[in-house]
Amino acid sequence: MKTVMYIHGYGSDGNAKKGQLLRAMLPDCHVVSPTFDYDNRSPWQIQEQISEVVKSENVELIVGSSFGGYQTLCATSFFTGKVWVVNPVYDVETVIRRIIVKDGTGAEKSERFLADYSDFNKKVFERQSQLNQSGMWPEKTELNFALSTDDELLGDHRPLLELFPRHNHVVWKDNCGHRFYRFKELDILG
Repeated sequence: MKTVMYIHGYGSDGNAKKGQLLRAMLPDCHVVSPTFDYDNRSPWQIQEQISEVVKSENVELIVGSSFGGYQTLCATSFFTGKVWVVNPVYDVETVIRRIIVKDGTGAEKSERFLADYSDFNKKVFERQSQLNQSGMWPEKTELNFALSTDDELLGDHRPLLELFPRHNHVVWKDNCGHRFYRFKELDILG
């Protein structure tokens, strides 16, 4: 039985609707969907948690959405398998400033959160993007995108594809918005 890991977005959890949709869509697969504490764990700790699940569950496919899509793209630094990223965050510092740090409460914690992701982004996400652009992307890491043409939260996803020009599939869907619940229309296992 194939094991699929779902990585949820910010403000969500492992029992989110998308994880449930994947379970229903892939009844012959074991779908693991842990909850990640994005607010209280560094990006390095989140990646360590992802790595531990990949190893312990023998994960063959990762599906990540929004902030979880960003985490999935970063996990390609150690995961060699199939990945699907759904409306992923790709300009993480801007998104953190605009959405997560927006109200200024807990300013010290927010600034530390931003600093952690700024450093992590340079060392992991940008490195993965450069690896992809240079043509040095591992053949065993199949990269697939599911993107909304009408993502009201993140906007136009075309700059993301410029960061990762070497990919296997891109599926564009209209009338999905950022939430993108149209998993049944994707050939995730294919």
